[in-house]
Amino acid sequence: MRRLLALATSISFFWAQSLCFTCQQASKKLKKTSFVAAGGERSDDEQSRNVVQFNLYPSISNISVQEWDSCLAPDGSSSPFIEHAWLRCLEESKCIDKETGWVPRHVSIKVGGEVCGFVPLYVKHHSMGEFVFDSGWAEAAQANNIEYYPKLLVAVPFTPATGTRILLRPEFLERNTRVQVAKLRKMLSIFLKKVACENKLSSVHINFLTEDEAVDIAGDLKDGSVLEQFLPKKLKSALKGLQYVDQDQYHRRTSLQYHWTNSNSKKNGLPYKSFEDYLQCFKSKRRITIRRERQKVQVDENIRVDAVVGKDILKYEGLVERMFEIYRSTIDKLFWGNQYLSLDFFNLLVKSTFIDNICFMCARRRSSGEQLKAADVIAGTFNVIKGGVFYGRYWGCLEEVKNLHFETCYWSAIDYCIQNGLQRMEPGAGGGGKSSVNSLPSLFELDSNPWFCIDYKWVRGFDPALIHSVHYISHPGLRKAVRQYIDFETESNLELKDYLLERSAVGSRLGSRK
Repeated sequence: MRRLLALATSISFFWAQSLCFTCQQASKKLKKTSFVAAGGERSDDEQSRNVVQFNLYPSISNISVQEWDSCLAPDGSSSPFIEHAWLRCLEESKCIDKETGWVPRHVSIKVGGEVCGFVPLYVKHHSMGEFVFDSGWAEAAQANNIEYYPKLLVAVPFTPATGTRILLRPEFLERNTRVQVAKLRKMLSIFLKKVACENKLSSVHINFLTEDEAVDIAGDLKDGSVLEQFLPKKLKSALKGLQYVDQDQYHRRTSLQYHWTNSNSKKNGLPYKSFEDYLQCFKSKRRITIRRERQKVQVDENIRVDAVVGKDILKYEGLVERMFEIYRSTIDKLFWGNQYLSLDFFNLLVKSTFIDNICFMCARRRSSGEQLKAADVIAGTFNVIKGGVFYGRYWGCLEEVKNLHFETCYWSAIDYCIQNGLQRMEPGAGGGGKSSVNSLPSLFELDSNPWFCIDYKWVRGFDPALIHSVHYISHPGLRKAVRQYIDFETESNLELKDYLLERSAVGSRLGSRK
């Protein structure tokens, strides 16, 4: 384990455009572990140009802002949470360190001696703050005397938002084919697997990665055979168990989130012109309910919601502290609440270039006057906006008002997205209904009661979206059990996603979302 935690451990092998790679016997020192291209001799000069090297760094501060952020998409479409500033503020505020169970070991990728990419990597000593839930796997491991922690995790801490996890420079992507990029991603996954095995770590997890990355590392999602499609679900699961053969590789996992899209299904997918235009997509009864919800807050309680964006946040004295207090309020109310972030983190963010991505939705009573003052804010959300996407992150309230949560987190946010031409809203992992795959409603229950156990965002016009992750488990027995669970979970998620898209509250979207 100490070898892993040492500075700048590295691994090298050859980059071949059309050759397969064979794994040599790994030595005890990670620096000597290598992968060599099979298929003939290569000149020294050719080999030097194609050597791929991975280095580990103990902090994002060991990597310059320019180098890291040069791997982001030039059109601004990269996830904001993968930016150097966000990750640096997490580390500098001590939200991420050995004491909190997150040990940074970020990876740099060099091809021919030139840095072409980075990966946010952590050694984890628990499963909190990940939002791709594997606590059941850890409990199963413990019951069978298998050590599950520590483990390796590629992710953005405390952030259930999809984004590129293997950052590659745009010029590298332009110079190389799709097949070559896929090979490099596969090499990176093999490197992480070797790091885990050599250091007696239980597993490797890459969470909230893009679908392309998931395919390159672990292949396509497997559909059942034609015969299996006509079998009862329990019989299909039993058949898969009998046919299962252990494979020492990564396995794909899916989960569901609920996203709002600025696409009017009744007008050929054109953006909504107004919130009222959005409401017209609902059935009459639902429209009436939403209007009543908003009236309760806006008229009966005399509450308004203001959006404060970017550097405008600094105009309001004490607003950052107030929003942190609001963030804390939710945690304090929940038995299972965990405070992952600190006031230092909030202050570091607004002092950094990341402030341009931040949006506070601030709820206050109209009687407080036109000028917003921090002390008047009774509820709000901390949000991030980039690349046409509105990411809802943290909600809280200092005063309990019926429907204020829906108004602040959803209706006012959607109104803001429509007015500003944003394409999508991702409100995060929270939601109503049952999240366990074992308690998903049957199609019969859904048909007889459309609101049965379904996330409350879905009935408000948010549609299911597949979330991807890939996992490697070192122990063969645990790996087999996890694979069988993942297969069943994926089948259930795919079935439920299609069912809900077809019955979307704002018009059928089946075939329009992955």
